[in-house]
Amino acid sequence: MKPAVKSNRHAILIALAVGGSALFWYLNFLPWLGAVIAVPGVALTFFILTTSHLERFRRWMFIGIFVFVLISFFIIIDIANPSWFMSWAESHRRWIDYYIPVMDIGALEFPCARLIPETLLGRTVYLPGLHAWQSTFPFSLQTLLVALVPFVITMLVFGRGICGWICPFGGLSEAMATGNNARWKLDFLKEKVPAASGFRYGGLKEWVKDFKYGILIAVILLSVFMVFPIICAFCPALWLSSRPAFWLVIGLIVLLAIVLPFMTKRRWWCLLCPIGAVFSLFDRLAVFRVRINKDKCIECMECVQECRMYAIERDNVTEAGRPNSNCIRCGRCIEACPENAIDICWFGTNWVVRGLFIALLVIAAMLWYTWLIVIMSDKLMGII
Repeated sequence: MKPAVKSNRHAILIALAVGGSALFWYLNFLPWLGAVIAVPGVALTFFILTTSHLERFRRWMFIGIFVFVLISFFIIIDIANPSWFMSWAESHRRWIDYYIPVMDIGALEFPCARLIPETLLGRTVYLPGLHAWQSTFPFSLQTLLVALVPFVITMLVFGRGICGWICPFGGLSEAMATGNNARWKLDFLKEKVPAASGFRYGGLKEWVKDFKYGILIAVILLSVFMVFPIICAFCPALWLSSRPAFWLVIGLIVLLAIVLPFMTKRRWWCLLCPIGAVFSLFDRLAVFRVRINKDKCIECMECVQECRMYAIERDNVTEAGRPNSNCIRCGRCIEACPENAIDICWFGTNWVVRGLFIALLVIAAMLWYTWLIVIMSDKLMGII
């Protein structure tokens, strides 16, 4: 696989632009944090742009995000007083309000999906003295729709690429799916496709591919009838407000994000995730898409064998020239292709823009975890 850029000079310029974005963004929250975040951002972007082993660097970044989110969650809860947090979570059994209400203003200091878009929209202020975020976003249907804007923009730019690079649940599945020695084949879930060359590959059956949409509908109905914002479906505070719900979610995580990926070497959480289902519905509108150049392709099917999402089947190679809507832009197929016939392109054309895609994803990772990085940095500095 060729590097994403033509020269190290181009990589340095792009990496410096990424670092500048971090410097500018984080100076608004904690003055010293911009420089601290910019340095690893520059280094990470440079190495991913210049490597011929995209998958290796992406995986370490992806898994690192999961580890960071997990550790930060427990540290924040511990600092906030675990007994108080548990009492607070259990008192909100109707799952309506996640803020400590002060008229239309609330303060929050633990992981919550609703704070991400509000932070990106500039509707939150960090209070260093209290180690908490202050939200000025009133709770209403109109403001909820506005809060969805960052999600929509991310979806339209990256498609399901967000599932392959910066989603913490995806990072857990990625860590568990390490290696190629699948212990469970799960052939009953696959279609067997014979070929003249004798090649056989079992892509997922149609009902398995569509199952995530059924889960999405179920989550929407739960949101409507149990009165909680749909973007809170993956909030740990929401799970803790009901013991049965908590253990159900933990069981699903263990099965879909740990056991099945480890035993099958495929990412089942991402295949069934309802948020991923939304991204799949609009995947063809995404700016950055994986494209198979049929003029270069020799139909060796290496990409089919390597895909952990069953996103590339034989028909995708021989006819469509692109993966299906489960493609998470992880780059395994790009690295596996011996003819450099696969890459990330602009709107599915032949214009290769992998370098821009990588740079924007690193920036997106730094922006989407702003609230968590800021509060973690502030509290850890206080401890030190």
